[in-house]
Amino acid sequence: MELTILVFLMMKHVVADYVLQFPWMWRDKAYYGKFGGLAHAGFHGLLTFFVLLPTSVPVFYSFLLGLLDSLAHYHIDYVKSRWIKKHAPFPNTQEYWTVHGIDQFLHFLTYAAIITLVQ
Repeated sequence: MELTILVFLMMKHVVADYVLQFPWMWRDKAYYGKFGGLAHAGFHGLLTFFVLLPTSVPVFYSFLLGLLDSLAHYHIDYVKSRWIKKHAPFPNTQEYWTVHGIDQFLHFLTYAAIITLVQ
């Protein structure tokens, strides 16, 4: 069951972070409390809730884990976006891709934590 949840969380991540992340979302992520970053992270949390809903995880616990994902996602993206804005604003630098990779690793650690919490 845990592997299935992990695969669906990873699929959710691709959809929310790449397919359905719009410019008005990513433009705001470097500014704490701006709507675009909050909406992006909230969408992640909502999708995490929906991933967990059909499992044996209780509904309220699924909601709390979605909230946890949303909070973690927001702050990971905020720190990454602030760093990139200041140090490596263009994707043609090694620093940009290093920070992007660390960002993705931290998101997947969040999913590992969720899997650990549902066991």
